[in-house]
Amino acid sequence: MNRKESRQVNFRVNDLEYERLEQMAKIVGMTVPNFCKKKAQGAKMRSPQIDGDGAKEISRQLRAIGSNVNQLAKGVNAGNSDSDVELRAINGDLQAINKELEAIWQLFSEALQK
Repeated sequence: MNRKESRQVNFRVNDLEYERLEQMAKIVGMTVPNFCKKKAQGAKMRSPQIDGDGAKEISRQLRAIGSNVNQLAKGVNAGNSDSDVELRAINGDLQAINKELEAIWQLFSEALQK
């Protein structure tokens, strides 16, 4: 055996009890055995503040912002920002990125208040 723990504890539950344990473990993102072990050790577990859909939306928005920043950096590094018009355009782009970041911050804030 290559396990850290040398002892094993087994216990039986009925179908209804197992389903409940399974639901509770799923909420906190754990397997049933790990959930039971942590609960037996007195751990206080909270469900994640941001659900999977919320995390995917935040991830999507961050990728979009990253793409915008990369495009701006490429333009600046290529020397395409010599004129005042181009600098104003870049400034506008940066303001748009700032608004996107504020929207993401709002999503996080709302999720944390749930």
